[in-house]
Formats: sequence, structure tokens, C-alpha cells
Amino acid sequence: MSHEPFTIAVTGKGGVGKTTITALLLQTFLHQMKTKILIIDADPAANLASLLGISQFTTLGEIVERTKREVEKKSDAYDRTALLEFRLWKDALIEKEPFHFLAMGRTSGRGCYCAINDVLSYMLDNLKTFYDWIILDMDAGLEHISRNTNRLINCTLLLTDASQMGFQTVRRIIELAHHLDRSMGTFALIGNMVPNSEAQTKIQILADELNIPLLGIIPCYNELAQLNLEGESLLENLNDAITDKEILEILKKLLKLHNVI
Repeated sequence: MSHEPFTIAVTGKGGVGKTTITALLLQTFLHQMKTKILIIDADPAANLASLLGISQFTTLGEIVERTKREVEKKSDAYDRTALLEFRLWKDALIEKEPFHFLAMGRTSGRGCYCAINDVLSYMLDNLKTFYDWIILDMDAGLEHISRNTNRLINCTLLLTDASQMGFQTVRRIIELAHHLDRSMGTFALIGNMVPNSEAQTKIQILADELNIPLLGIIPCYNELAQLNLEGESLLENLNDAITDKEILEILKKLLKLHNVI
């Protein structure tokens, strides 16, 4: 691969399993190829770390807030940028071989992600040559589209469960991305927690309606649900055979769709 990483965003309505699918994609990547991967938790709830077996981390938002409070007490000659950069590299980037992890978090300002987006852009500009793949676990719904976190995305995986709310969120994400002229790369659909063949058919109809590929269908798995309930790491505790077939098929179709080897 080139030095420009291939970037994937996982998005959809709340509760469709975006964080779980992000973790499973990572697991499959690591099993199938030797590659350098950066995982970014772009959801303010920051739940991805526990599924990856990461118990301690500091979000970009926390670093921005802490640095902001401290530099307010300093003179104008104080090098604020140097302090922020030092803390970003020291505290934000978690090197959990064979992958690295960043969590965006949020600042205390009401609904404002501008500072965090700027910091993330800065870090990605400096880090991108080190990675082959970047996977972003996005926050629920539509808000992230109006921000600038999607500027580097090559493929957006639209995740839905077997519900009309999930279907409608997928439609609105595509509509809003086009309306705001946001480049989110190629859209592709994944059905998750799909209970039966009737639901699978409806998800295929949705993909046909939107003229986007359906990469795969993942059924309901009790073991997966139990690990999520207990907050256990999927990388360390999930029986690989549980989701290997479905996730591997999704990965193969994704690579074929983009001619990525």
C-alpha cells in the first residue's frame, strides 16, 4: 500500500453495534494480514477502548481542556503549542501492538468539536505515513457529518439493524453528506444483529434502493451480546469462529470494492 492510509468510517444510528463491528473488523484485519492499523474512537462516549482491552487512556478532548486551563495562567510568551504537542504524543496515542489507538472524546464547550477536530487533523497529518489503515468508530446519527472528521475517509460503512429507524438513519446520512458536499468516500451497507431471512431481504432492498453494495449480514450472536454486557475485550475473549465467516466476507468485499490488496 502507499504511504497514504486507507481510511474507513463506521457509522449508523445509536445501538446498531458500530463499536462492536469496529472491534471485529480490527480483529479480522490482524488475523488476515500483517498491517499497521490506527483505530480512532470518534464517539464522545469513548466505549471502544474496553472492547479492545485498553483499560487506561486519555482522550484528545481531555488533553485540550487540561492544556487550555493551564496556559490561561501563563504569560503570552509561553509556548502553548509546544505543551499541547508534547502531551498529545505522550498521553493520547496508545501503542497496543499490533495496533495503535486514539480516542477523541469531547471538550466542555457546548457541542463544539472544533478544537478536537483540529488536533485530530494535526495528528493524522503527522501520523499517516506510519499506517496502512485507519478505522474510525463514529458517533451515532448525523452530527459527525456536519463536522470535519470525515475529510480523509475513503469508505463509509453504513451499519443498520433490522429496524426502520436504522434504515432511515442510513438514508439521512447519505442525503446529508450529499447536501453538505461532504466527501465520505464510497458508501457500503452492513446489516447487524439480523434475526431472520425476512429482515435480511429488507436490508438488501435498502441497499438496492440506495444503489450501494451490501457487504454482509451479521446475525444475532448470544456470546457476542454477553461479552458486550460484561464489558469484556472482544479481541481477548471472543471465540474467533463466532463471527469469522461474516466479518472475513465483509473484509474481502471491501478490499475488492476498492481494489486494495
